[in-house]
Amino acid sequence: MKLTEAEMRMVFQIESTNQNAALNEIYMTWRYAPNQAVKETAESLLDKLRSLSDQECMDLICKVQAEYRLPEKARTIGEMLAEARQQSGAQKLSGHDIMALERFDPATRHMIVFDVLTHDSPVGWKGEKMRLFLTDAGYSKALENQEKGHIKIRSHAKVLSGDLHYDHKDRER
Repeated sequence: MKLTEAEMRMVFQIESTNQNAALNEIYMTWRYAPNQAVKETAESLLDKLRSLSDQECMDLICKVQAEYRLPEKARTIGEMLAEARQQSGAQKLSGHDIMALERFDPATRHMIVFDVLTHDSPVGWKGEKMRLFLTDAGYSKALENQEKGHIKIRSHAKVLSGDLHYDHKDRER
């Protein structure tokens, strides 16, 4: 599929990890676009991506995000974050974004990064790597699911007022 420069620039910034979420992200860009050119780019991109299967759509997004280079210096926060993620080679995680609102909820006490090991897992799909911000009760359930073999917790951080305090120096984010 052939994408224009503006479409590639928009795809480069997508944070989502599945087609529906990516389409919603582009739709929100279209809805709140500051000018007509951005609206037209988003509309054209929506038309192209809707015709693809979930796997084809995510393969295209991953390919653009791995190979695309901004023609000039990053202009937006989204472009700067996308560029930093590309340069670091960091894997996108399913679940909560690192700056998700859940992180700043006063009841949130834990952040975990984990692998989903089984199809029976109550959260995620087998093979996914996820990040979640949890209350104490949610963290207890995560530990139970790890004991049952559904997930493998790779990293844990205590959360205090949105600040992350990792358990180990060799942390995954």
